[in-house]
Amino acid sequence: MNIGILSSSFGIRPLRELALAMGQKGFRTTQVNLKWISDIDSSPGKLSSGLANYVAETFQQQGIRIPSLGCYTNLIHPDAEERRRGIRRVKEQIRFARDFGSSSVATETGTLNLENQFEGHAGNQSEDNWNLLTDIVGELLEEAEKWNVHLALEGFTKNVIDTPERMQRMLEKYPSSHLGIVMDPCNYIDETNMDRQEAVIDDAFERLGEFILLAHAKDYRIDEGTMIQPAAGTGLLNYPHYLQRLLQSKPHVHLYLEHVPEDQMYQALGIVTNHIKNVSATNE
Repeated sequence: MNIGILSSSFGIRPLRELALAMGQKGFRTTQVNLKWISDIDSSPGKLSSGLANYVAETFQQQGIRIPSLGCYTNLIHPDAEERRRGIRRVKEQIRFARDFGSSSVATETGTLNLENQFEGHAGNQSEDNWNLLTDIVGELLEEAEKWNVHLALEGFTKNVIDTPERMQRMLEKYPSSHLGIVMDPCNYIDETNMDRQEAVIDDAFERLGEFILLAHAKDYRIDEGTMIQPAAGTGLLNYPHYLQRLLQSKPHVHLYLEHVPEDQMYQALGIVTNHIKNVSATNE
């Protein structure tokens, strides 16, 4: 399994500085979020094959590949103009993904809570918003099929797609080989089900395992009464269980560290690597 890192873990930086820092940490694959590159304008209408090649070549100079782009957008933004701007941005990254060396573009599904996306909104699971999201996913999927790229949806407990069951419902709505998911069990765990996390993980893999395009590695814990998502291996997630299911479903899948400060990267990488070795030895 190839362990990479989300580019946003290094904060907002110029491209060359970002690639150098990532290479010095020893990472060889990354999921790039262009919004976090300070000297790259990735707003709608700005991308081109030349710009994509420039980004890819800068990372390649440090021995780093970009298998996936992270174009995280609020797909159901209540302001129609802002919503269309976000959709246009995702479609543009789909169009040029192959020029970055990427085969997938990932996004979350959005929330009506514009003040705090981690608190959710009572209207997120309404049928009207489901229908709105369904139409948008269909539009993005049409673009992905046109450019031979995968659209990777990421669920989150506070978004429209908040459970593996609702993600499965979307996949059944669009049975396309160009639609898949980002697997991150922490995104389906909250205060209501954390005491049965293994059952939540199993449910996610049973419903969604075959549709995994890439996976994330972070953690969860309760800090002063609030659930937070720290670096992998520093919380409560049963990593042996998660990685066992992940390796069974998608051997050699790209797994990206997320929510990890620079001073914890080696620690998180070591923890996840050791768990993978132990799980692999058990499977032999």
